[in-house]
Amino acid sequence: MRISRGAVLAVAVAVSSIGLAGSAEARPVSGIATTGDCDNIGENDAVGNSGSRSASGRTITLYTAKITDSYAKAAIEGDVQRYDKVWIDRSLKLFTMGGSPGHPSDATVQANGGWKQCGPFEATWWNASWNYVQSSTVALQQSGKSYAVRACMRPHDSNVSTCTDWFIDHT
Repeated sequence: MRISRGAVLAVAVAVSSIGLAGSAEARPVSGIATTGDCDNIGENDAVGNSGSRSASGRTITLYTAKITDSYAKAAIEGDVQRYDKVWIDRSLKLFTMGGSPGHPSDATVQANGGWKQCGPFEATWWNASWNYVQSSTVALQQSGKSYAVRACMRPHDSNVSTCTDWFIDHT
């Protein structure tokens, strides 16, 4: 039996359009949180590691802008698997910055108004092939003060979430 190139192309387009081929971008997990909880600040700055933690062969890292201090994002690196989840938490209220980074407790952030969750974003087959998946961005500094931020992940083969320490940027 002979199959025409047109038929092969039609099948490839159909498979891609219904999502069976996978997506190159991490996507929000429906029903849990949305990208509406993110600030989606453009990534236009060099970022630095502001805290990391490892679990299940993966490392969750909090990346913060180092020149503009305008945003933060979370990323899983290492043995990223399809369906791993990554998100970033950001306090609802600003904190006063000190001479060095601050690391408040959950209770301190909760007492200062709590936090919102940007994500989770789920790793696709593409993210797994590159061993990297990241969240959208949230605001870091505003008017000389800093939001508290932390990066979190849940590997697809675990019921346990792992987060970095909370981070308050410094002057």
